[in-house]
Amino acid sequence: MIYPIAFGGGAAQYKTRGIPHSWLVGPNGKIVWKGHPAGLNDSIIKKHIVGARVGPKIALPSELSKATKYIKASQFGKAFGELEKQVKRAKEASVVDAAREAMDQITKFSEEQFAAIGTFKEKRQYAAGLQALQRGVRDFKGMDISKKFDKEFKVWKRDKKIQAELSGGQMLAEAHDLVKRGKYAEAARLYAVVAKAKKYVDTEAQREAEIRLGEIQKYL
Repeated sequence: MIYPIAFGGGAAQYKTRGIPHSWLVGPNGKIVWKGHPAGLNDSIIKKHIVGARVGPKIALPSELSKATKYIKASQFGKAFGELEKQVKRAKEASVVDAAREAMDQITKFSEEQFAAIGTFKEKRQYAAGLQALQRGVRDFKGMDISKKFDKEFKVWKRDKKIQAELSGGQMLAEAHDLVKRGKYAEAARLYAVVAKAKKYVDTEAQREAEIRLGEIQKYL
């Protein structure tokens, strides 16, 4: 897998005592992994980039610079609205055509993003799906499809099983961090909660908790 490598900066969360040192930033902008680059492999990257999104490449003439600015900021709803105005106002046919083509690209992209929600749900990738729904509501605001994202987002928030998977996944992440720090007893308590609590019955979080709990028994 080919992926970009960045260096420099100075943000507090990127502190390190040794070089070389790597950080993997997830689609939500948060650090999801850090350590020596030799420990960063394809499986770790693939696990944490679920839900990452690459926007459409839309090249617009200078007359549509405002729409370009919105697109670069992932404000596709605002870009769509601006392009819609220019279709009515622009005097040059080439500008009108460029605006219409860009609107079609944004529409297609928004539909693809909404269709991906079904895949997230099917694969039980609820954290990535919920993030994609929130992003869809925000980024396509002003377009009709934003309402579809919002409606589905509310459905997910009311779904007890999805919420159980999300809260269970969060507890598993906390337990995993405790294991890395050698705090096995504390991690075991978290794993036990997810493995035995009624709310997590028949969830992926429960199944993983049972496995992890068994793995760390030898350290207790």
